[in-house]
Amino acid sequence: MSTTGSTPEGLPLAFNRNPCDPLKPWITRIGVTSVTLPEGQSIECGTFGEHPIMRMIYGSRWTAQTADGLQEFSPGERGLALFFGPCTKMMRLKAHGTFRVVTINFAPGAIQGLDLPPIEQLNDRILPIDCFTHEASPAETYSPQTDVSAWLASAENQLQRDVKRAELPPPNPLLREFETLCLTDPGASLDRFAKANGIARRTLERIVNRDLGVSPRFAMRRARALDMAAALLKVASREEEPEIALRYFDQSHVTREMRQLFDTTPGRLKKGSHPLLLITMEIRQSRRLDAIARLSSDEPRPWRDPAAEPQ
Repeated sequence: MSTTGSTPEGLPLAFNRNPCDPLKPWITRIGVTSVTLPEGQSIECGTFGEHPIMRMIYGSRWTAQTADGLQEFSPGERGLALFFGPCTKMMRLKAHGTFRVVTINFAPGAIQGLDLPPIEQLNDRILPIDCFTHEASPAETYSPQTDVSAWLASAENQLQRDVKRAELPPPNPLLREFETLCLTDPGASLDRFAKANGIARRTLERIVNRDLGVSPRFAMRRARALDMAAALLKVASREEEPEIALRYFDQSHVTREMRQLFDTTPGRLKKGSHPLLLITMEIRQSRRLDAIARLSSDEPRPWRDPAAEPQ
């Protein structure tokens, strides 16, 4: 049971939106998720984020298969701050019961002003810290509330205070332009993109490698696969599905990419139950629709059940 929204089929989703204007240089999306499971039930699934994500998790125990091996986290009612580095493939996660989560999606290059390891060292890793305070316990203002809108507003207010206190420099504008390219046209020419931005291809590669932790080519390949996964999970606009499919040469190409990046086949991804991955993909697709201006930020997403939205 979800109190933060769901698909028409009843799968849980996050209540998420664009951040307020003062946060937009550093934060792309903020959301809250509340999922209640029957006693003894767990969810085994995964997550896949292109850019760093901080999650304040409350409730049941979690396990994750990271670059450092199997990690276990026990947030309890006081909560635990977890900083997720970018994923180069799907990260296996298991929620061992009922949970509540605040999700903060960082913009590309946004964490450069924080005292964290270089981003390439954060790929596929989880740090049990709030990246602003370096404490494991979240601020009290992130704690779950019954009123979902008030919970999200409280989390956003805390985030504003943290960002202001950190005095973060604004990210390189080129990174936002490159993110938009990945979201809107992940098959585009990198040479043309570099030329349009008045830089050499090697300069583009150096900046993206340094600030995103992967090569530009891999970033675009990853974005293409994430769009395909979103379509298979039914959190993409239906009119876009044919165009998304045409980005691949043939079905064997799609299968190979899904196996390499998601450790599964397109058929299994489409037919199986992937609630945790679905939440991550839905937040990303909301961000993508904003980037292509397909919908305004306050219009309902076509994959959400209007009757299940928080009041």
